[in-house]
Amino acid sequence: MSSDNSQHAELQKLKHFLQVEDESSFSFLQKLNKDEVHELRMKIIEVSQFTQTDIWKRLSGVANFFPNYMNAKIAQTVLGPLIAANMSYYMPEKDAIAIMKNMSTSFLATVSEYMIPEKAVNLINQIPIDILKKVTIELVRDKKYLTAAGFVDVSDIARLIELSKVIYNEEDLIRISMYVENKSYIAKIVERFTDDKLEKIIKKAYQENLQDEILSVFVQQSSNEVQRILRIINELPEQLKTKVIKDFENRIQNHGN
Repeated sequence: MSSDNSQHAELQKLKHFLQVEDESSFSFLQKLNKDEVHELRMKIIEVSQFTQTDIWKRLSGVANFFPNYMNAKIAQTVLGPLIAANMSYYMPEKDAIAIMKNMSTSFLATVSEYMIPEKAVNLINQIPIDILKKVTIELVRDKKYLTAAGFVDVSDIARLIELSKVIYNEEDLIRISMYVENKSYIAKIVERFTDDKLEKIIKKAYQENLQDEILSVFVQQSSNEVQRILRIINELPEQLKTKVIKDFENRIQNHGN
């Protein structure tokens, strides 16, 4: 991902956390680079939740006195997704997962929008894959690409490969990738795609003017994988093939500098 795109992704994450709708009032953040925006985002999260820590711990402790199905019911009908997301950081992963199993997929998808993936790495990587698949399908259907991407950066690669199998639309895959910091993860997922799937992704990227995103992933590939990509590109219609090869060569040269 180019530095400009990385900065854009971090800005979107910050604005998402702050629930910003009028982006013009936050235009001053454009002067910050990616790392500075990331540091600012994590500091805001830390400060905003610091004074509430005791509350979340107390609520999480109360949950021990109720059966899982009742905790799920209370979360969905009384507490809401924001509180449920914050409570998840302060209870044992096995308890959080047991409660999740009694929640609806739509509610879990909403909860995921309020979660800070960096604060729940262990939990995210222990959630049963069937639950994650259902939530991913829901997020993609609602075009919550930023939320879906946040979980990619903290998930084990084997789980990501499984999750990619339920994202059938090529444009959805590309748009999620736009907000993923760890491009090497995306590169490993791409390696598992068939030639036909990869060809469709390339065509869709150029059709939607999203080629910069796939090129930023391609330069992360191994030499063998690059050769496979070039073979696929050579099978494209002549005009598109010429354009893709030129763009790919330019990106490789810039990546090496």
